[in-house]
Amino acid sequence: MQRRPNIGSAGSDLAFALLALIAGWTGLALLFPILVFACAVTSWGWTRRRPLMQLSPKSRLTQGAISVAMIAVVTGVAYWIGLALGGHT
Repeated sequence: MQRRPNIGSAGSDLAFALLALIAGWTGLALLFPILVFACAVTSWGWTRRRPLMQLSPKSRLTQGAISVAMIAVVTGVAYWIGLALGGHT
């Protein structure tokens, strides 16, 4: 059986990256990308809850930690790029 792509998850991930970019571009305080990060992690856990439940607890913890770290990196870089584009550096 071939896996189907989860377009909703991909769209959600893109939306949060764009929100962080816009927050930086407009020069919003650091609180806003932190909120975007928290919402992105919540969305990630919700949209991937079924596959995560099929993993062993050790694998779930490992995959979750890697994913949260990557979400933090993407959110931070998008905010930083937005700051640079908006001339707020």
